Amino acid sequence: MMLVFALSSCGGATTDGVETVVVGSGLFEIVLYADGELRAAESTPIKPPPGSRNPRTIEWMVADNRWVKAGELVARFDASSAERGARDVGIELSKVDIQVLAKQRELERQLGELGNEQELVDIEKGMAEEFSVDSELAYSRFEIIDAMRDKELLDYRSQHLEGKKGTYRAREGAEEAVLQAARETQESKFQEHQAQLKNSEIQAPHDGFFVYEKTWYGQKVGVGSTVFPGNKIASIPKLEKMEAVLQVLETEAVGIVRGQPAVVTIDAFPDRPLQGTVSKISATASPIERDSPVKYFTVIVTLDTADPAWIRPESQVTAVIAINRVEDTIFVPNQAVFSDSNGDWVLVRKGSKLRRQEIKLGLRGANRSQIISGLEKGSEIALFPPAEAPGEERRT
Repeated sequence: MMLVFALSSCGGATTDGVETVVVGSGLFEIVLYADGELRAAESTPIKPPPGSRNPRTIEWMVADNRWVKAGELVARFDASSAERGARDVGIELSKVDIQVLAKQRELERQLGELGNEQELVDIEKGMAEEFSVDSELAYSRFEIIDAMRDKELLDYRSQHLEGKKGTYRAREGAEEAVLQAARETQESKFQEHQAQLKNSEIQAPHDGFFVYEKTWYGQKVGVGSTVFPGNKIASIPKLEKMEAVLQVLETEAVGIVRGQPAVVTIDAFPDRPLQGTVSKISATASPIERDSPVKYFTVIVTLDTADPAWIRPESQVTAVIAINRVEDTIFVPNQAVFSDSNGDWVLVRKGSKLRRQEIKLGLRGANRSQIISGLEKGSEIALFPPAEAPGEERRT
């Protein structure tokens, strides 16, 4: 935190050896300095092409922050894994088709055997039906019983064979359904690999700077990076509206609110400051370096000016945020303010002596404090208490 201040005049050492200063008035302003970089308020995200649920590896991308034209090739993904996957899945599809054909032929064989057996039973049934017992006197009782039993057995065998046919068909149908489900799974994988092969390149949706995306710990995505579907690998900013992304230490962010004015200076153009306004503050502080526990709040300052000719994304900037600003007020150096159980006070010179004067403080900065009441402009106050002053504690 820094403080902008003005004093009307300063004194020197007095006869009693105490440094003094004459109190003046003027602009009292508490400001915060922070570093960061520029980005576009809006941008078009660049993501892997749709059609795949698998992670993909970036094989090539245009240079970071390069100007690209609409329709220009900006990124290409490695297709070797998709080629291998499509080849392997094609082999699996062939295996499934062979298994389905084998099941169908097995069913035909089983049904053929049952059909042959069924024909034999039908022949025997026909012969049994031709053997008719018209007269009980012509045959013995045992012959009649055997004939009836033979016919009943043949009827049972015929029904049993029909049942086996239905069982074979149902079992083969279930097995074919399982194989068909497996084939559909492999077919889905094959289509996904084909989509990867077909959609392995990205073209720029419109003109603009091609800016690589950063991971949460600040490392940029680049060639060789593995990205998942839906993850942004880069963006093309819309340069009509720019903002500064500032990182403010957690301990220094007290007092920052939306709407505060700020002056942003691009490091490469120190003589061209930009006006802006604090538009957003992160809800919580978090580390910005992977191996550092130090936490920062992210503060967004929206700029009043946008000029793509020199105001570009990722330019490093320094910002000065006006935390508090009071016109024409009295303020004194912090080392001149003391405190005890009764409150805050200063030592005012009255003739050749220093006398205690109770004061009421307003805004406090790192170096100066505003005086709301108890002290007048033109008063001469001590910067340090005299060595012989007993029981007086210096305010820090």
